[in-house]
Amino acid sequence: MAEPATRLVAYRKSPNSVGLLLADADAYVLGLNFVFGLAIPELEVASVFLKRLRLWTGRGNYVVRVVKEVLHELGHVLGLKHCRNRECVMSFSNSVFDVDRKRYMFCRSCAQTLSKVGIELPKEYVI
Repeated sequence: MAEPATRLVAYRKSPNSVGLLLADADAYVLGLNFVFGLAIPELEVASVFLKRLRLWTGRGNYVVRVVKEVLHELGHVLGLKHCRNRECVMSFSNSVFDVDRKRYMFCRSCAQTLSKVGIELPKEYVI
């Protein structure tokens, strides 16, 4: 992942931007069966891998899954860890069913953590 991440950094528009790669691929990380996404906060880049997000669903729910995983990975880039609140977009997803269960919103605790670093979320993105 280091090589594509390094290339992604080169495409960022400004030092204040975040790089996001949407890849029509499956991805794996040592110790895990697969991952839906991967963030490298130090480089301010993230990737979301779309192949498994298409499983057992229609187009509408597929798009919702992608939005959730993009928000999740961007949350990691911004310093958030996995959340124990199963509805929070920052909860860990071990399957597409976990992705379906969580919402596209951050819990109050995650929103407060972002607020401490100067990121205020619109109310519609907070549970």
